[in-house]
Amino acid sequence: MSLLADLLSGSGLDPGYEAAAARRAASGDRRSRTGRVSRLLAATVLLGLLGAVAVIQVRRGAPVAERQRNALIGQIRSRTAETDALQRQAGTLQRRTEALRRSALARSDAGQDARRELDRAADAAAAASVRGSAAIVTVDDARTSGGAAAQQDGHIYDQDLQRLVNGLWAAGATAVAVNGQRMTATTAIRSAGDAILVDYRPLSPPYTVTALGGHGLDTAFAGSPAGRAFRTLKATFGIRYDIRQEDDVRLPAAPALRLRYARTEGTPK
Repeated sequence: MSLLADLLSGSGLDPGYEAAAARRAASGDRRSRTGRVSRLLAATVLLGLLGAVAVIQVRRGAPVAERQRNALIGQIRSRTAETDALQRQAGTLQRRTEALRRSALARSDAGQDARRELDRAADAAAAASVRGSAAIVTVDDARTSGGAAAQQDGHIYDQDLQRLVNGLWAAGATAVAVNGQRMTATTAIRSAGDAILVDYRPLSPPYTVTALGGHGLDTAFAGSPAGRAFRTLKATFGIRYDIRQEDDVRLPAAPALRLRYARTEGTPK
């Protein structure tokens, strides 16, 4: 009954709680609580200042990182241009050497026989430029505004180019180049991240595959399993896939092979 009476009388605290509060007030505990609040506010302000300093440093570092990135891109483009220039120079020297060799071999019957043998070997190794009627196939990523999954489904991968090149060989192609890079028996098509490499050179889309093989090669490829597969990719995922026939196309020679091991014919391995 005394508990009910205390509740009805409106007493806010139990006498024991009131005594404890009085003792804390008398001992200065209220001041220590105020000190704790002050320290908490000071820590909050300090954290805010540290956050502001971090944001400023990030914003200052962003232009530096962007300049470094642009510098690296510039170096890559410069080195690529130098490599392309050296490759063109090497091609010019190779053509001059070939002309001098042909002139020297044409002076005798034995030399002419050797020249014909060299021509056959050069054709097999893609070491000489070729010209003729060609089927030209162009493939590219789908132009989609969907999410990451849609972009991944509409992306051209190295396996797709491998299927395309092998399908053209199977349809009767005698010489193939991808974005101007001549294919040989040792040329690899592979990926490095998002880039596709042909003979260790990165290519940029769209990917144009040119295949010499006479008239009707485009029709033969279109009716092959590889041609049907690309039509399915185009209808399903929206990739770009075009094929046409041209009468006079020239393919360059492949870069010279880098021989790492050699031995005299007839000697044991």
